[in-house]
Amino acid sequence: MKPAPLPRSEPTRAATLPAERKADLLHRLRRAEGQVRGLQRLLEEGADCARIAQQLLATRHALDSTYVRLNLSVAEQELATGQCEGGVSPAAVVEVLDRLQTRLGRSR
Repeated sequence: MKPAPLPRSEPTRAATLPAERKADLLHRLRRAEGQVRGLQRLLEEGADCARIAQQLLATRHALDSTYVRLNLSVAEQELATGQCEGGVSPAAVVEVLDRLQTRLGRSR
C-alpha cells in the first residue's frame, strides 16, 4: 500500500540565498550548460548513441545535484530563520524535512 501524500506546505516568504551558495549554484548551472552544449555538438557531429547517453546522464546528474543543493539551502534557511510554525522545535524540524523530502521526491 502506498503511503498517503504529505500535505503541501510552502514557505511563508521567499528566502534569498547567501552569496557563496548563489555562486556555487551558478557555477553548477554553468557546468550543466556546457554539458548541454556538448550534447548538441555530439548530436550535430553524429556521435554514437552510447557517447550521447553518457553525456546526457552526466548533464542530468549535474542538474539533479544542483536541485538537491538548492533544496537543502531552502531547508537550512527555514530552520535558521524560524520560518517553521512554532519556531525551531523537533516538530518544526520534521516539518521542514518532510517538505524537503516531498520536493526531492518530485524530481524523480
